[in-house]
Amino acid sequence: MGNFENRFEKRKKACVQAFASDQQDTFDIKCIIRDVSESGCMIVGSQVHELPDQIQLVPEGFKQPILGKIVWRKDKLAGVCFDNSTPDSDLDQMHQCLNDAAKVQEGDDALVLQACAAPAGYADRLSRYRPHTK
Repeated sequence: MGNFENRFEKRKKACVQAFASDQQDTFDIKCIIRDVSESGCMIVGSQVHELPDQIQLVPEGFKQPILGKIVWRKDKLAGVCFDNSTPDSDLDQMHQCLNDAAKVQEGDDALVLQACAAPAGYADRLSRYRPHTK
């Protein structure tokens, strides 16, 4: 587990609803993507401690999950490194949405990632979401 202040890339602030789950997709937890870089992001959620190291992340508006690995955890925060097998088109889509949102914001305020893709994947998860219980 690393320290979330030790960063190799510049991150952009974000405020994006998402679902995170194990890679077998047996359960979902709700979380918020708080910042994004070229190779990863930070998520916040009350149940991130229940996630395994290898996860799927489905930001609002995305049809397909982005695969990643949790590389650090602290309280309700977790750092996610995107998996090399994630298609570049999916990562490009997320970064393009973030850049588009940044153009309409001023200063260093948190950005809201607009749904740039059809919301089927996220919407489907939202419709079947039941909070995970131990």
